[in-house]
Amino acid sequence: PGLPPSPPSPPAPPPHTPPCVAQLELVLVLDKSGSVRSAQSSILDFAREIVSQFALSPTAAQIGVVEFSNDADTLIGLSGDVTAVRAAIDGASAAGGGTSVSDGLALGLSVIQGTAARADVPSTILLLTDGVQTVDGNDQTAIAQAAVVKNAGVSIVSVGFGGAHTSTINAIASQPTSDFAYFGSDMEAIRAHFGGGALCEL
Repeated sequence: PGLPPSPPSPPAPPPHTPPCVAQLELVLVLDKSGSVRSAQSSILDFAREIVSQFALSPTAAQIGVVEFSNDADTLIGLSGDVTAVRAAIDGASAAGGGTSVSDGLALGLSVIQGTAARADVPSTILLLTDGVQTVDGNDQTAIAQAAVVKNAGVSIVSVGFGGAHTSTINAIASQPTSDFAYFGSDMEAIRAHFGGGALCEL
């Protein structure tokens, strides 16, 4: 009789970047307009990957998550509870509707200034969008709202793909744009760019 088949070898664990241990208030502002429908699962995976890069606690990083289409919604305010943040991302609603980047940025700012915000802790919004603003104005409206955010002392990491305009992504971002703006050919390129912990180095 033949030997029994050998058990399958366990899959290799994915390479793990050590968590970034830093005091930071970070809000992910994620596009969920209709045009991202095919990329939405990858967008949410990207959000999970960013969360996994940081050590979350009331004394380290706190992360909040906002999604936007015609309007913006808070999935979770600033939290140092990684389980709660992951659950909030898992609960994101299906993509659909137009694109109001300005609403996303405005709500991101209110989350970053919310009750959980800590004094004298650096704060950053990471904006991810695949398009131009189609409701509540246009790209100039988004750029103007970004200026409000930056004038409040909040850094913006601006990330675009798809139909977003590189010039708008750069105008929304903090300076220098070489650090704070990134335009990816698709979500895979964006995930690869940020996979090495680029956010931790800002």
